[in-house]
Amino acid sequence: MGCNKTIVWFRRDLRIEDNPALTAAARDGFVYPVYIWCPKEEGQFYPGRVSRWWLKQSLAHLKQSLKSLGSDLVLMKTQSTIFSLLECINAIGATKVAFNCLYDPISLVRDHNIKEKLVELGISVQSYNADLLYEPWDVYDENGNAFTTFKDYWGKCLLLQKEFISTLPPWKLQHAAGSVGSCCIEELGLENESEKSSNALLARAWSPGWSNADKALAEFVENHLLEYAKNRQQLGGSSTSLLSPYLHFGEVSVWKVFQKVRMKQILWAREENAVGEQSTNLFLRAIGLREYSRYICFNFPFTHERSLLSSLKFFPWHASQNNFKAWRQGRTGYPLVDAGMRELWATGWIHNRIRVIVSSFAVKVLLLPWKWGMKYFWDTLLDADLESDILGWQYISGSLPDGHELERLDDPQIQGSKYDPDGEYIRHWLPELARMPTEWIHHPWDAPQTVLKVSGVELGLNYPTPIVDLDLAANRLREAIIKMREIEAAAGANSNGTNEVVMDNADRIQSLGTANVVAEPKTCATYSSNDQKVPMIQTSKVDNPLSRKRSKPMEEKGEFQYNIRNDVQSEAGTSKPDEDLCSTAESSSSKKPSTSRTSFSVPQFCSSSKGLPESSEGTTDR
Repeated sequence: MGCNKTIVWFRRDLRIEDNPALTAAARDGFVYPVYIWCPKEEGQFYPGRVSRWWLKQSLAHLKQSLKSLGSDLVLMKTQSTIFSLLECINAIGATKVAFNCLYDPISLVRDHNIKEKLVELGISVQSYNADLLYEPWDVYDENGNAFTTFKDYWGKCLLLQKEFISTLPPWKLQHAAGSVGSCCIEELGLENESEKSSNALLARAWSPGWSNADKALAEFVENHLLEYAKNRQQLGGSSTSLLSPYLHFGEVSVWKVFQKVRMKQILWAREENAVGEQSTNLFLRAIGLREYSRYICFNFPFTHERSLLSSLKFFPWHASQNNFKAWRQGRTGYPLVDAGMRELWATGWIHNRIRVIVSSFAVKVLLLPWKWGMKYFWDTLLDADLESDILGWQYISGSLPDGHELERLDDPQIQGSKYDPDGEYIRHWLPELARMPTEWIHHPWDAPQTVLKVSGVELGLNYPTPIVDLDLAANRLREAIIKMREIEAAAGANSNGTNEVVMDNADRIQSLGTANVVAEPKTCATYSSNDQKVPMIQTSKVDNPLSRKRSKPMEEKGEFQYNIRNDVQSEAGTSKPDEDLCSTAESSSSKKPSTSRTSFSVPQFCSSSKGLPESSEGTTDR
């Protein structure tokens, strides 16, 4: 063990095990683990209430774990991350800063600028991969271009010969002595008093923290993976892994998830267990989608604010605030959509299939800008993940080469009959329809008046009539596509011999706010061979291009259950949809202006697809 002093900068890698930055620093000498909370730098992507709750619990868990190893997690709230890092460096006389890479466009630019500043001051900067199986710059086609379809990308990944090595947690840490302007976890301001009563329900359903992530993974692999292919589309029961929030906050490494599932895949292949093989193949494909979301955001860093396919910039979105409000509140008049949106508001979590249905409805039926939906998901989801949300909403809106066909519009009534055939999910989240017969529960507007009366349903009073007729919505979608193509053709004609610039049609809409970022077309020199790359702006080959969760672990009984119990769901379901529920984020885009200077100069699904799997799950299978 050396005698160097290293700042270990934690971000979304809140674990001890399989943490290469922490392991390398511990091997090199003294460590000074720090988590820096800088709301100003979060910009338009300031986390929502439930996401901040998870972060707070995870930080407390990590802090306790580091203390048990002889160190501690220094918590800092600041207006400038680089300022706080320099404060830590000066306090302990550090010569190194180590951290694990992030791949979203906002973090890429911030990390690049921080590296550049530290290197100028003579500080060695080492960054590591702790989030991906394959880093974005490792996977390109034979011409050195980025893949733009998931099938080609994942096919290339599976051909790569790469050994995944897990690192054991250090058994002891030497904490570097030094004092900085740190704070306690409450002083970070991740949770205010008005939020604590609602958040208490979350604590009864979820157990954040890296050691709990290990338990969740073991529970899924040993007890639910085998039937994953059969159950993954079911809205109730233990149908998905529920690992997505743990993966987002880096409480479990994707390597560990991959290896455990791969071992089962090999075992079941030897046993000729076709059911198990199918399940593992689908789950590993879901992990691939998570990888792909990072890959797309790295190689096309404008995708948080622009469609990958340039034609979509001409799409005439119907930016109706009233329709957006009805969608958010679960008052569209389409029961499955409304049930999903009310569950999202009440719990911060919805099954991936419901995410597909509600997002498709927003984009295809209401013609709402996909960036509005993406931002609302970011504000309200417990497992809000920028890259996965970008991939999902771009896929739904037809913005990806292998995305959902823009022309296709799925009927929520048919989707309801398929995924909630008995109507139990709807009855749970829409109590006003609880007495509706199953025959009519997915389309109450067709029910005879006598049935409505007996069921206590008064359309237009205690439950809304459909916000738009589906046939009318289909016609409007077709007309919008025709208009988009006409505008695109006219723009092409105007560009011949002129310098006219055609703006993205979405730019004319009052945006809910997405942060702009600045790309640096060079790689910052550091002293580390593990340095993270910065994306080059390139021209792509694209045309410019009742969910009842497993109950909470019962450690005293030695068994792991993981879920929102019925009583929790009932209490959570008392959330008032009549209020203007704009966001679970206390600080909305209007309160948290972006700190970036300018934008790049270059510009999660329905029942069928051309390239991506039916469900863009990305463990992410939610």
